[in-house]
Amino acid sequence: MLKPKDLQLKQLWRDSAPRLEFVDTEKMNVYVLQVMSILRQAYCSPKYLYFLLPGQEKPIRLPDGTLSKEVLVPTVTDFRQHWDHAVQALEQAIGMLRQPQEFGAVASRFLPYVSILPVFTALQAHVASRPPDVKFSGQHKVRLWYWASVFTNRYSGSVESMSARDFLAVKAWIEDDAAEPAPVQEFKATLKSLDLRKEVRSGYSTYNGVFNLLVMEGARDWITGTIPPPDALDDHHIVPASWGKTHLDGNVVHSILNRTPLTADTNREVIGSRLPNAYLPEMVAKNGDAAVRATLASHFISTEAFDILLRDPFTPADFEQFIAVRRQTILDAIESLLIKERLDLSPKLRELDIAVEGVELGLRQLIDELLAGDQTLLPPHVAQRITQRLDGAERKNPVFDPSRYTTLAGRLEYGDLRELQDIMVSKQTWPRFAPCFANKDALTVKFDQLAELRNGIRHSRNVSDITRKEGEAAILWFNQLL
Repeated sequence: MLKPKDLQLKQLWRDSAPRLEFVDTEKMNVYVLQVMSILRQAYCSPKYLYFLLPGQEKPIRLPDGTLSKEVLVPTVTDFRQHWDHAVQALEQAIGMLRQPQEFGAVASRFLPYVSILPVFTALQAHVASRPPDVKFSGQHKVRLWYWASVFTNRYSGSVESMSARDFLAVKAWIEDDAAEPAPVQEFKATLKSLDLRKEVRSGYSTYNGVFNLLVMEGARDWITGTIPPPDALDDHHIVPASWGKTHLDGNVVHSILNRTPLTADTNREVIGSRLPNAYLPEMVAKNGDAAVRATLASHFISTEAFDILLRDPFTPADFEQFIAVRRQTILDAIESLLIKERLDLSPKLRELDIAVEGVELGLRQLIDELLAGDQTLLPPHVAQRITQRLDGAERKNPVFDPSRYTTLAGRLEYGDLRELQDIMVSKQTWPRFAPCFANKDALTVKFDQLAELRNGIRHSRNVSDITRKEGEAAILWFNQLL
């Protein structure tokens, strides 16, 4: 179709292919056209690619119901420009996915999906075209949608129509914070039930997603204690596969819960075919207990999981307990780093954000206890705001469970920090809290300090030393009283 217009599509592709060769797929040439199509008309199925022909008229229905026609690509020159833009956008998107600190797909085999590339690329290009004040939040939203798609296996089947829906939904969300797409809501609601135990095949979405997260977290080499270069990494067993073949049923020894990014040297010189209760004590003897535990913590192996690995004898029951503990650590990391977006925070601010959240959870529990679960004691304006948020969440979220929020404890999950303060200091309820906090003015000051720190972290503002220190003091004060 393009040859009569003196457009050699195959030659265009030959010229562009070396820039996109990182991704191991035979469909990249089609992906370039799909990116062009999504950016021009939101859709990318084969029948829509036809309208990329220079001068081709596309029928459209106007808001009043009448039919009209438009030309998406007027000339051959326009086609070349759109092609070049799509290739450049794909190159940049792939570069972003390869970044260890951004998405962690440091090799093509570690990409959770290849089929998500066209819509991911189109969304990145759209964010790049937005004003500076929209780009930051837009990038965060695209990132959260991406991880939601990875951990819900959203792009494992037919993807053209899904790509179109997601492109339009995320575009709308970028402009309106209240328009959170259904896949993101599903990800948040179902994360805790994610079955990582069954993820035993490298190359599959969730398996690779966890591996990417380990790379992003900066998993350190077990020999040098440094972060290895991306091209040196492979995924290896923590408890050797040879032991699992003899002692475990099925293929659970290959689960992502028993895998982690290690270098070939570490696998050969440290692990080999030995159990952790053999090689971990050697590491501790050479480097010290604290250093080894810190290194393994960067692989989402908690202190509890570490202690399980040291058990001698190490039994199948110990293995099951180890992967259960590590599953919880990984799920907590997914929630903290991806959903709560702490990945971009410095380690210190990440710790403070978690500490602030701990205070909020403690205050909710205290309010529920001292009000004896009585929702009628909430100040009217607080009760109204919580109800509005719950109603909005139920309308937007297809997996929303309203029965969870019939109690005061459940409803308080939709109250913000300042509303928790209003509940505690209101004239009707303060007598219940006075024995705990004594001075209402002091309580107000500590809430101000905590809120200043929290808002600085959550809204990516500069957190000054004064704000940080006052916030730390407020955290200590609340924790002591709670």
